[in-house]
Amino acid sequence: MAELTSAHRAALTEVIARCPDTILSQLELAVAAMSGPRAEAVRLMMAEELQDRQRRDLVFQPILPLFRARQDGLEAFTLPPRLLGDLWRAAKRNEPELLPQLDRDDDLSRMIADRLCNTAAAAIRDHGLKIWPGGTPQARMTLARIMDVAGIARTTVRRLPDWQGRIGSEQAAEMKLAFRQAAAIGDDGLDCLMEVYFAHLREGLQVLRLASHAAALGTPSTTLAHGTFAPFVERVIKGIVDRADAVAAFDLAEGAQGVLAFRDRLHWLASALNEFEVVVSPRPDSVWARTLRHQKMRVSVALTERFQMADKAVDALLPQEKTTLVGRMTRAVPHLVAVVDDAQVERARLLVGLLSTARGPAAVMGCESERRQTVEGLTGRISNWSGEALDRLHRADAADGGRIARRRLQVMVDLLQLAGAKDAARTVRRRLASLGAAPGVSLRQA
Repeated sequence: MAELTSAHRAALTEVIARCPDTILSQLELAVAAMSGPRAEAVRLMMAEELQDRQRRDLVFQPILPLFRARQDGLEAFTLPPRLLGDLWRAAKRNEPELLPQLDRDDDLSRMIADRLCNTAAAAIRDHGLKIWPGGTPQARMTLARIMDVAGIARTTVRRLPDWQGRIGSEQAAEMKLAFRQAAAIGDDGLDCLMEVYFAHLREGLQVLRLASHAAALGTPSTTLAHGTFAPFVERVIKGIVDRADAVAAFDLAEGAQGVLAFRDRLHWLASALNEFEVVVSPRPDSVWARTLRHQKMRVSVALTERFQMADKAVDALLPQEKTTLVGRMTRAVPHLVAVVDDAQVERARLLVGLLSTARGPAAVMGCESERRQTVEGLTGRISNWSGEALDRLHRADAADGGRIARRRLQVMVDLLQLAGAKDAARTVRRRLASLGAAPGVSLRQA
């Protein structure tokens, strides 16, 4: 078999260079099973590309998270993934002889990595439109400054876990030195270094503590509201507003997945509001404090409305009918043969599940008493209705032998469990099991 031609090599080089990392790994496995001189040539090309990408990731390790969208949805400075390859080609173009030194894990390799980042910064400033044509001039300048502070970030990002909570004198000295070096690079050096740190924080709320420490250690010391890092605090506030909007706009049509998303947003909101009060402690009359109070009130109102909806949804599943006692005296008793509406059951399950997931966050929002009263009220009504229904079934009062009533009682067990009333659910389940199957229905069918 003939060797690869120059045209083949040029085309394959371009294809391999444009392949995402995951696809390239899969191609490597596929080519490994092939034989012949062409396959061997492709394997060598892929090996060279993989080695080149390992070096690229080593050099750009401090800024790699910037090429991924944040998982928590907070606003952040992000870069298009395709830019990574173009930036790397610009960084290594002038000094390719330095690249083999990157394969050594020592101080020299880290110095070379920092040098290549500085080269990339210069390239962005000189040829930014060619390297990143889709970026705005401001975004390209921000990227260049981020490349300037990449060397500082390289030695300090591993300290981020130590900079949460209380910090000792050693941690404070390290943090102060890092921000002082960043400030010496340029006016926006502090912002860009914090941008890199923010990208490395998996949970964006951690930026509050980091910014609080940095502001206190600054020269002169400042508050978060008036310091360099206020924009990062405002990103968290924007995240709070966005999630409060989503909680207020929640619709049961979103189904079970919507309830899970509602739960995640609600718990994040509670954590964010607690963290804000502890770390930032804004003045009561400040814009930040007023914004947080307004969002807390909105979420509290939205939760209270859902609690009321849950109350009504459960009542709709507890049908009553009147039975004669003596003369004209009547009494409301469980209606055992009322048809079970599947749509009503699903609605009640979703709302009671939502009621249960609000436990904890409701206390932060100021509506825990309403939640508890709703849970206690519907638990009592379900238990009373179920108890009377079971008594009637024991007396064989159901016209259909209790088939519909048994199904409804199983729904009541599910609702009690969702509401967290495990003892009440266990009682109803045991009494229901003691009845056995309805006439003409096997135990398995029941």
